[in-house]
Amino acid sequence: MKIGFIGLGRMGFFMVERLLQHKIEVVAHNRSPEKVDEIAKKGAIPAHSVDELLQKLEGRKIIWLMLPAGKATDEVMKKILPKLSKNDILIDGANDFYGNAERHSKECSKYGVNFFDCGVSGGIWGLKNGYTLMVGGPKDLFKEIEPLCKALSPKESYGYFGEAGAGHFVKSVHNIVEYVYLQGIAEGVEILSKFKQEIDINKAVHIWRPASVVRSWLMDLTDNALGSPDFKDILPVNNSVTINELRETSKSVNAYAPAFEIAANIREDKSDKFVLGKRTIAAVRNQFGGHKVEKK
Repeated sequence: MKIGFIGLGRMGFFMVERLLQHKIEVVAHNRSPEKVDEIAKKGAIPAHSVDELLQKLEGRKIIWLMLPAGKATDEVMKKILPKLSKNDILIDGANDFYGNAERHSKECSKYGVNFFDCGVSGGIWGLKNGYTLMVGGPKDLFKEIEPLCKALSPKESYGYFGEAGAGHFVKSVHNIVEYVYLQGIAEGVEILSKFKQEIDINKAVHIWRPASVVRSWLMDLTDNALGSPDFKDILPVNNSVTINELRETSKSVNAYAPAFEIAANIREDKSDKFVLGKRTIAAVRNQFGGHKVEKK
């Protein structure tokens, strides 16, 4: 199997590497040529332009976009769609509002191109652990891209959820759960710091990990973050670019999500309240997604 892949950022680069490890040929393109040259050393076929990528794909083309949601994805789709053939397949792995996936699907249909939206979770650990994939698009063609899902995911960690938009919708709900869970952990850290005796917060989190009812990968990463020598220098979390998309998702289905609203408000809060909690959120996001942190 051979695919084109556009976007070699924090997740895209490792996704291509995992595909290569599973014997899938990948023609890889990125706006910055350094990433293209780097992934070529790992076995990818380099393409320093979209046209070069298309020229290096034969037959029915399958192209995976792993770009920032919004302008970057829209621009590449606008550029590439007139150059694709009828029945080619385009997959969008961006963190995007499901309504945009529905719009992209309609745009693709004008050219006879099949569109899949695929929510991707796994962060910078996906190469090692695999990725969770949440897919929407034409059901009868899902089998055409399923080998990619099997290569990228551990067992039982991918699924088809419905027509275009369903994949991004499920991923958005996943991110809402992540916000709420991480807020809960941060509140625990903050409250531990308020006791009249000095509590070893890192130790408390560490012993919660193996067998307690709150054990999880996020708790493991919190333990790593709190134990890092530079945790003391990390500043409170910055506003996340996904907040508006997640709010739009929740409101569009008239969901009652008070815990998420509180978590989102905390992410946006610039006051000196809940500082340790906000620093914890920043540190853990860096652990799982490589999200940039600011330091003193």
